[in-house]
Parts: sequence; C-alpha cells; structure tokens
Amino acid sequence: MSSCRRLAAITGFALALTGCSQINSNLPINLYLAIGLEDSSVISEKSHRFFRDRVSLVVNEFRKINPNIHVQVALYPESSLLDRIQKRNQADLGPDLILTDAFISRELFERHLTVAIPDAKALQKNIFPSLLQRVTTPKQNIAGQPFVVYMQIACFNRRKIPRPPETTQELLEISAAGKNFGLSYDAAQIFWSAGSLGALHSLNQISSKKLIKTDDRRAITTWLAWLQQAAAQQRVAFFAHQNELKTGLLKGELDWITCGSSNLAELRASLGQDLGVSSLPRGPRHAASPFNRLRVISLGENSSDRQREAAIKLLNYMLQPQIQRNFTLQTLSFLPTNKHVKIPIKSSSTLRAMVTSRQQSDASSTFLNHFNLNQSLRDGMTDILTPLIFGLKTPEESTDELITFLRQSKS
Repeated sequence: MSSCRRLAAITGFALALTGCSQINSNLPINLYLAIGLEDSSVISEKSHRFFRDRVSLVVNEFRKINPNIHVQVALYPESSLLDRIQKRNQADLGPDLILTDAFISRELFERHLTVAIPDAKALQKNIFPSLLQRVTTPKQNIAGQPFVVYMQIACFNRRKIPRPPETTQELLEISAAGKNFGLSYDAAQIFWSAGSLGALHSLNQISSKKLIKTDDRRAITTWLAWLQQAAAQQRVAFFAHQNELKTGLLKGELDWITCGSSNLAELRASLGQDLGVSSLPRGPRHAASPFNRLRVISLGENSSDRQREAAIKLLNYMLQPQIQRNFTLQTLSFLPTNKHVKIPIKSSSTLRAMVTSRQQSDASSTFLNHFNLNQSLRDGMTDILTPLIFGLKTPEESTDELITFLRQSKS
C-alpha cells in the first residue's frame, strides 16, 4: 500500500471512531436514583409522585443541557436500605445515585456499596464545613455530597394560635389556656429544649469526657424537670414519631407542634394560609438547640463508566449556588448546603424560621454532631427520657442515668 493510501486509510479509521464516539455520546443514559425514607414515612404511589416531582425540579433543568440523561426514582425504607442496595448490587442492578441521611451515607460507604465523591476540593470550597464533616470518613473520604438540610422548626394553626410562643414559659401558659401542643420524646426531636433550658453546655462537657460541676448537674435537672412539667400539662401531648405530630396538626387535634421542614409541603397543601411557621421557643436566658437532617447524595458502586460520568455531571450541576437557591425558593422546605447561597429571609417567614434554626444548630453543633454520627446515642437517650416524660422517673434519677450513659457512650 502506498504511503498516501495508508494515510487515507488511517484517517478514515480515525474519522469512523470519532463518528462512533459522537453517536455514543448522544445515546440515552438512564440513572437509577434510590431514595431512603424514614421508617415512619408511608411509601405509596402518592409519596412516589411527590419525590418524582421534587427530583424533576432539578433534573428537568439539568436535561436542558444534557437531554440524553434520564433519572428514574425508587423509594426504600431506611432500615432496609443497606440490605436492599447490597442485593441489587449483587444482581448487577445497583443504583447509580443514593439520596439519604448523612449517617447512612457513611454506612453505605463502609460496606463498599458506594464510592467516594471524587472532587473533594470543590466540596470544601462550596459546602459548609460543619456539614461536610458529617460525611467525611476517618480516612478523609467523602461518602456523599451534601444536598439539602431539613431544619427543625415550629408549625402551628394560625386560626387557633395567632401568635406562637416565643419562650418555653409561654408554651406552658398558652397550653394551660386551652391550646393543644404536640412534642416528641425522641431524644433528637426534643433536644431543642436542652438549649432553651440552659443544659447544652453541661451536656457538651459530659459528652466530651470533661469534668462537670454541681452547676452542670443542676442545669440538666432543670431541663428534665421542664420536660416532666410539660408532660403533666393536660394539653401537652408527647409522641414517638414526627409523623404523629404532623397528623395531629392536619386533623386539628393539635394546634402547635415541633416540625421538620420536610413536612411543610404536605402541611401547606392541607392548611393553606392557616399554616404558621416559627423558630422554636427560647428559654429564660438561652436559645433553642434544634436538630437538623442533612440529606446527601452518594455515588453507587455498581454504575457503568458512562453512568458514573453522567452521575458526577449531575452532582456537579446540583452543587452550583444558583441551582440550590432556585430549588430552595421553589420548595420552601429546606435550606441549601452551599455556603455561597444568599437566602432572602425578608421575603418569607418560613425562610426566616429555617435560617434562625440553622444558626441555632450551628451554635449547638458539638453535641448535635454526636446525634448525627451515632444512632445508638440517640436511641439510648430516648430510652432515658421516655420514663421521665411519662412520670416513671424523677428528674434527679434521670439526670444520674443520663450522665452515666453519656460518660460511657462513644462520641
């Protein structure tokens, strides 16, 4: 073969490969997104439709610049999520993306069901450090990309309670006047009151394995005594799960509840203008210490190269400040994780309440991070608080049990 013909053949082969590459780049790519839900949530066609609609808010805009990438959604209870993902991976049907709480993303990574987020520097540049800490493993891998934060706030019926309680004392006074209040005896959900009643510093001291003084013990007892006093009120009811509080407000059985911002869409759809939202009550000298839920997106271990590339492209898109800002304002149900997003709190009482909650959570981050990383700590504290709230233990007895438990627990 002459050199000219040889060059022509090589050139033609290269062009053919380029053509194939262009064709392949336009072929559809299906991404499978698994979403973990709290076990108290009901997985139904309605919940599937809700999450599909939420995902579509982001994906539809993303597909305007990446029209060949499609996202399918499936819902799983978080208690069985790890086992379900493992079985799907073994069948080579594992998800490409997994949306779940931060502590579960770490468990998924530890079981080799997900892979580390590759561009750690981009996350460090954009994500709040306290949030990034919650998905960083001991070996400094990032198990999932922080996406949104659901804040703990107060939700109430404005027809029943035109002005919500601003202090813990007002909460008791308004309930004594005939209004129905709902609280949770789950340790993380009721922990906001530890800040309000001035027990936060003492709990931090104990959980950090530092010596405590008589004043620390007294502060904890004061907090626990308030919980028992609240439970003794005829119109203050304690429930195990957030969903029970939400249902009580929807049915008109409760007038005021502690509320996760993840419930706002459903409450808003039912109560309309009657739904009021505020930050949680402060105490005599201290602010509340609300819990929050960080939702993160992990990369599934079972993706093909093209699916992994598409999944990372979607994550990079979702990290952008303008995208997170738009998503926040469209839903009014959570706060963004990108620290560069400006929240227009003057335009919305809901946004104002959530931003206040975030500021209070940041100030309480030492102990709240233990909750976020240690489910057994949350369960153990709940076991101690439950008999106290129902009058089976005194505040003094429960103080001793709580101090002993926190000293023995792993932070």
